[in-house]
Amino acid sequence: MPILDQYGNPIPREPPKSIRGSLALEAPYRAYPARGLTPERLARILRLADEGDLAPQAELFEEMEERDALLFSLLQTRKLAVIGLDWRLEPAEEGREARRVLRAVEEVWWNLPLEDLMLDLLSALAQGVSVVAVSWEWDGLMWRPKAFRWVHPGSLVYREAEDRFLLASPEQPEGVPFPYGGAVEHRYKARSGLPTRAGLMRSVAWLYLFKHYALKDWMVFAEVYGQPYRIGRYDPAAGEEERRRLEEAVRRLGADAAGVISKDTEIEILEAAKGQGPEVYERLIRLANREMAQAVLGQTLTSSEGEGGSYALAKVHDQVRLDLLRADARALAKTLREGLLKPFVAFNFGPERLDLTPYPVPEVEEEKDLESRARVLQTLQAMGLRLPEAWLREEFGVPPLGEGQAALERRRRGLVAGQAFVDRLGDRALEAPMPGLPALLRAIEEAADYEDLRRRLLALYPEIPFGELAELLDAALTLSELAGRLAQRQDSGLDR
Repeated sequence: MPILDQYGNPIPREPPKSIRGSLALEAPYRAYPARGLTPERLARILRLADEGDLAPQAELFEEMEERDALLFSLLQTRKLAVIGLDWRLEPAEEGREARRVLRAVEEVWWNLPLEDLMLDLLSALAQGVSVVAVSWEWDGLMWRPKAFRWVHPGSLVYREAEDRFLLASPEQPEGVPFPYGGAVEHRYKARSGLPTRAGLMRSVAWLYLFKHYALKDWMVFAEVYGQPYRIGRYDPAAGEEERRRLEEAVRRLGADAAGVISKDTEIEILEAAKGQGPEVYERLIRLANREMAQAVLGQTLTSSEGEGGSYALAKVHDQVRLDLLRADARALAKTLREGLLKPFVAFNFGPERLDLTPYPVPEVEEEKDLESRARVLQTLQAMGLRLPEAWLREEFGVPPLGEGQAALERRRRGLVAGQAFVDRLGDRALEAPMPGLPALLRAIEEAADYEDLRRRLLALYPEIPFGELAELLDAALTLSELAGRLAQRQDSGLDR
């Protein structure tokens, strides 16, 4: 019994002939809907997309990203955050066959243009869907992806009954389905509902419209009120030629700041009236920018233009962006496994081994406050907790020392160095060649209590060389005193 895909079609054991070799996709006709965009026209474009006709909406969203620098920057931030992650492949299960499939997939995976492929797929953030066509080739051992080509969303038709995107063409405007393995389809699901309404551009389309209305009005205001009025006065008796020359001089005065007029005429320059016009436009544009940033990045602080914000608020906003990054990366990983790796396994190992398809795993790590963590670990160690060195090196990213490698050592403070000297001095004193000293030390070590020690010392009294012992103790005390003074001098910084 054949294994079926999500649409009920049998999964083939090799790529269909239509997706072997080169890719031939027709680019949709460009209508540039952003030109002269009005509220009525925008509403009509969005309504057509709801009905399955994506071409006008896709072209509009593409132009919006191209024309609005802030919108382009915000979307790039979302995309590059995912592309910049490190990725790894994990086996579907522990087993010999799963490892064999993993090795084959890894050989192909690391030779793919992953960054370009991910960038194309992540255009779904704006559009709601992104499709990348795939062609396959036989290298003599296995089927490999040969080429990838982004399919313009304007070439897609959405069939709601099957929850499926089809490829439209002039010959088949109703659309035809992509063959199995012929395309990688990535959807961005910001909310429940139709995928044609899920893109971020749906949320910012009206903001874009009003923002650019304000920007256009601001340009008109600057053109009209940015320069002073120039009024030419002529004598009622002046002739037609004289009035024409005066008008020409007034017009040229704005650009050339120079002109020639007769003695009986004059030019008066009036300052433009000062009002709240520019501030109104600027506030409206700032509001639109903040709302766009909120929709795309989930916050406004890291994209605001010099506006204040506390450190704590910035940390909260970074956490929000981390949540978005995790969601984007996991969704993309699922798409790559379903749309690219599973067809690879089906074509090379058979559809019955689809469950062995490896998992692409993005490594999303939260930035650690290593300084605070080091203080906590230092406190725990002072309380008696034993910390494994290998774990500490991994936690703080410190590689182990190789054989013969030079290592930086902490410069000891005077107090620490002095105490270390005294400790070594005690060991040296105990090793001094003095008759009777070993027996004295052995008596101290073996004594059960003070009374026992007293009896042992009285028994050894005749054999102890008190003169030599006194000299040894005196030398040790003198050296300890000198070590303490040197430590104090070092800590005070007198030798720097």
